[in-house]
Amino acid sequence: MQVVVIGAGLTGCLTALGFADRGHQVTILEQAATLLSRASAANEGKVHLGYVFGADPYFHTAERLIDDAILFRPILEHWISAAEFAAVVCDPFVYVVPADSGLPLDVIRCHFARVDARLNARMDELGLRYLGQPGPFHSRPLPDGGSAGATCFLTPERAVWPQGISAIVARAVTLHPRIEVRYLAEVARVVDRGEKWHVGFATADAKDEGPFDIVINCAWADRRNIDRRSGYPSAGPWFTRYKFGVVLRSASHHLADAIPPNITATSGPFGDCVYYPMNDSLYASWYPVGMCFSTMADTLRRPSFSPSEMQSLMRETWQGCASFAPVLGRLATMDSPLPAELLGDFIIAKGRSDIDDPASGLHQRSDHGPARLARGYWSIETGKYVSAPRCAMDCVRECLEEF
Repeated sequence: MQVVVIGAGLTGCLTALGFADRGHQVTILEQAATLLSRASAANEGKVHLGYVFGADPYFHTAERLIDDAILFRPILEHWISAAEFAAVVCDPFVYVVPADSGLPLDVIRCHFARVDARLNARMDELGLRYLGQPGPFHSRPLPDGGSAGATCFLTPERAVWPQGISAIVARAVTLHPRIEVRYLAEVARVVDRGEKWHVGFATADAKDEGPFDIVINCAWADRRNIDRRSGYPSAGPWFTRYKFGVVLRSASHHLADAIPPNITATSGPFGDCVYYPMNDSLYASWYPVGMCFSTMADTLRRPSFSPSEMQSLMRETWQGCASFAPVLGRLATMDSPLPAELLGDFIIAKGRSDIDDPASGLHQRSDHGPARLARGYWSIETGKYVSAPRCAMDCVRECLEEF
């Protein structure tokens, strides 16, 4: 069959590979000039287990993310060798619970224990290991590991280097004989023409592409708009944020021997930091600075910053992160410019308010996955980075079952 995939992020590329490996011809339409250059690369790469979602009263988010995380490596190893994957896995996360956390310490402690139990049970049931690590896993308190007024837990949760994953997946897509990629292709809508589909573009003089047997909408920020313009509006309120982190290159040089552990502060609008030894870079995000704006509107525009504004935002990020990783405060006092850059993109989820609201829908992130909008037209809500491989393979399987 002829398949078109809209969007060349991690979900789109894996979906394309899934169809192509089953013998179908795939066209990827990507609005950027390269593969996996947006949200799939502009994140910390955390392979979430649900520890940070203690405010979900139903525990559904952790249940879903645990399964997604266990399947993350086995799915990717269809196109990434075991050695390549092992080389991009980072050290475990320390979770810091600040004194002003949005959840009581006892609630967080109970939630962590519940995540541990669920993770170990599901690994045994599925016969798979989280990121290839042996287990069993247990988060444990670190009595001397926290900053003033904070309690710390060492967890089994890890990140991967997202740029490394992106490069390897992009290589697999580029080399696949049944995949064609068309760049700078901004899709406006999908059009039903009998039993076939055509794709219309935002450029007025661009001709529709088609016919296609199957359309998979894996666009990120514009996914819901494409569905809506195609006659399939999504239900419920959607809350969109633009969030960035700061990536410092040559981190070991600037921090000497004081590279902090991988840390997430929970629960609330705090931050995290991740060190990638593969290329000696450090990702740091402080929510009050990095969350540039939020909206419930459909029209989105990426922010732009002057060089001086970027330097200021970097320093403010490091100053904020110093509350849980004091060594990062050094970076805020060093002479400009440091070899660093802002890395960010949109975060889209169902809800009406931000994460500082304990009742926000953003604390419940379990209903993502592929949705059939019509015969041969599917739209994938990825949710979190960790969920991309499973969402892609679920879509390929469910779509082909229909045919």
